[in-house]
Amino acid sequence: MKRYIYTSLFCASILFGFSQKAKAQLDLGTILEAGAEDVTTYLKNYAEPAFKGLGFGMNGGWYNTAETHNLLGVDLSVSLVASRVPTGAEFFTFNNSDYTNIYYRDASSVDVPTMFGPNLGADDLPQLSVRDFNDADNDGDTMEELVRLSAPTGLGLDEEDFMPFNAVPVPMAQLGIGLFKNTDLKVRYIPNVEVDDDGNSVKLFGLGLMHDIKQWLPGEKLLPIDLSVFLGFTSLETNVYIDKDLDQRVTMEANSFMAQAVVSKKLSIFTPYVGLGYASNNVNFKMLGNFDTETGTLTDPIDFDYEGSGFRANAGLRIKLAILTITGEYAFQEYDTYTVGIGFTFR
Repeated sequence: MKRYIYTSLFCASILFGFSQKAKAQLDLGTILEAGAEDVTTYLKNYAEPAFKGLGFGMNGGWYNTAETHNLLGVDLSVSLVASRVPTGAEFFTFNNSDYTNIYYRDASSVDVPTMFGPNLGADDLPQLSVRDFNDADNDGDTMEELVRLSAPTGLGLDEEDFMPFNAVPVPMAQLGIGLFKNTDLKVRYIPNVEVDDDGNSVKLFGLGLMHDIKQWLPGEKLLPIDLSVFLGFTSLETNVYIDKDLDQRVTMEANSFMAQAVVSKKLSIFTPYVGLGYASNNVNFKMLGNFDTETGTLTDPIDFDYEGSGFRANAGLRIKLAILTITGEYAFQEYDTYTVGIGFTFR
């Protein structure tokens, strides 16, 4: 049962790279005994920082200047975006009233760690109870305690060398090409690729357009800056099998969109830039198949969504050495993001 939960929560570990640490920390198997509705509510709250961080991070790394390419100019870049998890997202409030079959014995509510909360020992974690709502022991009492378990601990990533702060890492790679009228097309693409012998797969597609609007302004040659608008969309899908023979699997689909005005100024090998606009994202997570528990069989037990949108502002600096570019950026949004990147450009 534990394996089901491990795989469910970390179908995105293909991108995150810390699935082994997650397996060492999570002990959520018995929560499935509480039924699909309760486990969905709990896991949605518990996993929120990871999936929201992924959604916000997917909008990073699109550009490092407002200057567009000449016709058929190209650039290739690889970046790592880190979505910083807010301190307030390290815990969530477990309210007994939000659940039917899971409850906290000692109070009506308690703060418990999210996935990116602290890595607590069993003695420091709240004890949750699961009701025998399907009368698994056939004694006629569906309100008695079936099992008691510790609330799942967090990963405690801020205590490790992997990242100096609590953040969700999102790698990205893309190709840009100059088209007509000072317009760049940017493409992110991974075909449906099986990442191991179990048939687990990931695919990604993204399109971005950057257009130089300075050329349409009166006296544009007098403006000492580059000025463009950018639109970008990215879609990511993962499929991870729990048991391929039984067709038990988890899927995740994440989509992000961004629209920004971008300003930059080339100063020798340095190009500072800023962007201002709107960004949105949504993530859907499903656990599919038939799963046997002590209280019955659950079919497609988990299905939840996250959505995020709002103002996005970013500031960055590009260093260009011949055809090599090195970039650092910070973006202000619900989950602030840091981006570092390296690339090659031929104007």
